[in-house]
Amino acid sequence: MEVTEFSSKRRAPISSDEIMFNLDDWELESNFSIMGSSKIIHQFDYALVSSNDRSEIIPITVLTGTKQERMEAIVLLHLRTKDLSLSRKFAISGSTVTPYENFLSGMFSVPVIKAVVLANDDKTVRISYDGINSRSSVNTDVIKPMVKKPEHEEIESEVSTKDEIAMRHRRDHTMIMHDILSLARTYGDLGITKIIYKCNLNYRSALRAVNELLDNKLLEISDNGGAKQKYKITTEGLSMLEEIRHFTFARD
Repeated sequence: MEVTEFSSKRRAPISSDEIMFNLDDWELESNFSIMGSSKIIHQFDYALVSSNDRSEIIPITVLTGTKQERMEAIVLLHLRTKDLSLSRKFAISGSTVTPYENFLSGMFSVPVIKAVVLANDDKTVRISYDGINSRSSVNTDVIKPMVKKPEHEEIESEVSTKDEIAMRHRRDHTMIMHDILSLARTYGDLGITKIIYKCNLNYRSALRAVNELLDNKLLEISDNGGAKQKYKITTEGLSMLEEIRHFTFARD
């Protein structure tokens, strides 16, 4: 399991199973409510509030309910944090992230993780799908070797930049996958050349995206009898596009 530590100045990557924060720098609040610029009061399952700057807040939403409700929760978390002018947010899931949720996670830069952990030398607080688990007098030797904490602020800034690049890459990748599915729905049998041209990709990137869609059973190889291999959208792929059609990029 991947565990990453973040100080008050670092942003979390989108792919970690658990995100760790310093308990001395952050306070945990449950059923957190705050008014946004729209004058709407937003409520979150949890929130991390900076001990040094009370305006620095990281909302946390727990994904529950049906597939549609979980998808809507991801989008709502994005819209609410946008109204609050907050950049960081996390969604916690107790189950495997579905391709639908994975698309929305990338589209709206909402990391979906297993748990948020706050720890110092004396205490560990873990927020997961099952709630809050708090332990005192932790054996720090178990946790600290898994964490590489930067010694200087220059290193911290460099890592933060890498995290931002990774999140942008994930978002771009998600949009490419969405575009390929949309092309397949529009054109029927879709060749790799058209994907390269329409999505402005090189051959390697296009092939990697197609293979991922094939693996997730969102595309399938078309039996068109032609010399060149083509692809068509599956029922699952059509369902994917139908499910997320009202979660448009314009809402970002």
